[in-house]
Amino acid sequence: SQAVDVFLNVMAGGAKKLNITIPEFTLVAGRDAQGVTKKIPDVAGADLKFSALFSVVSGSPPLPTGDGATLKQMLTEFAASGAHAALHGLLTLKGERAEAEMRLYDLTNPEQRLIATKRFDLPAADGRRLAHKIADEVVYQFTGELGIADTKIAYVIAYVSAGGQGKELFAMDYDGAGRVRLTGNDSINLSPAWSPDARSLAFTSYMRGYPYLYRLFAFERRPLQLLAGFLGINTSPAWRPDGRQVAVTLSKDGNPEIYLLDVATGSARRLTRHPAIDTEPTWSPTGREIAFVSDRTGTAQVFAMDAEGANVRQLTTAGFNTQPRWSPKGDAIAYTSRQGGHDIWAINPDGSNPRRLTAGPGTNESPSWAPNGRHLVFQSNRLGGWQIFTMLADGSEQQPLTRGGGEFTSPAWSPRLP
Repeated sequence: SQAVDVFLNVMAGGAKKLNITIPEFTLVAGRDAQGVTKKIPDVAGADLKFSALFSVVSGSPPLPTGDGATLKQMLTEFAASGAHAALHGLLTLKGERAEAEMRLYDLTNPEQRLIATKRFDLPAADGRRLAHKIADEVVYQFTGELGIADTKIAYVIAYVSAGGQGKELFAMDYDGAGRVRLTGNDSINLSPAWSPDARSLAFTSYMRGYPYLYRLFAFERRPLQLLAGFLGINTSPAWRPDGRQVAVTLSKDGNPEIYLLDVATGSARRLTRHPAIDTEPTWSPTGREIAFVSDRTGTAQVFAMDAEGANVRQLTTAGFNTQPRWSPKGDAIAYTSRQGGHDIWAINPDGSNPRRLTAGPGTNESPSWAPNGRHLVFQSNRLGGWQIFTMLADGSEQQPLTRGGGEFTSPAWSPRLP
């Protein structure tokens, strides 16, 4: 696309990021009681900054819609101040709906071409989601790959109540806003894992007294589905990319082994056969391989095998390694390593180039990838209690997503929302 050419030319010129200016959106019709014309550029600007591909300037007044000369003058001023592109939004508020048209201008040449437009239509109450969708489209126009702002992060909050200790599942927007509770069974709920269509989560719960595996539908009123209720543990679910099967750890035949669970029928097929513990499966994006944890060499290490359980190979050798997560790009496996402190590492799927992504402070564990493989979310107690942090895939730009009371653990980044 034209926008991709602009982006590549700016990067080829030595820039680290594309400078984009986002004026206030123009209200075409309706009444903006919620201040959406200001809120959307703010949220979309934060999304673009988070992507680490853009630097953002916002806060200028809205661009005119009918006056070509004034528009040209304002775009020229943006360009003079160093902007490579401008994002302009036109907003129409009709009753409960918000219709937005996004216009993207190339400011790197004097013609200031309009290089992309797209229309969106969402409930007016979903101003933040509208902003996320616009930001994702901007990332798509410039890079050819959708952004990850329209995603959620599921996680566990531990609490103490009169009835004892509990752990409930919650979800929030990828930027920490909009927290919602997913479970409320006054029990222990663990290890949330999103289905590939982002409509449901598999998780382990003790709500019936035993560690059974359930499926919860996040955005619709549907009853819980029991995925696995075998004797012993039913834990660490990982969805195959086609959504038809879940790799899971079961101990029904004696010790923890990895099984392939058919979501429709509930039948389980055993993949590992070893007297050691085999657990925590994670799929390659092709669905052809599984990485997992085994202590068959004496300490917990990360291994990989093909989807039928054959061709087992050891990936990590040093330390004590758990919680592997295969990148959606396929090029790396993140994991938690205990080598003088708990930190997050990554390794290539062939076992080469183990690299440390966090180096303290505190304990850092439980990594989960964004759907584009450019960001990770993880839990850290560097600020005291457990909080959820994000970082780029190389370990840079570490920042907290959650704050305040409560213990926030086990983050799971969703695929892009339906």
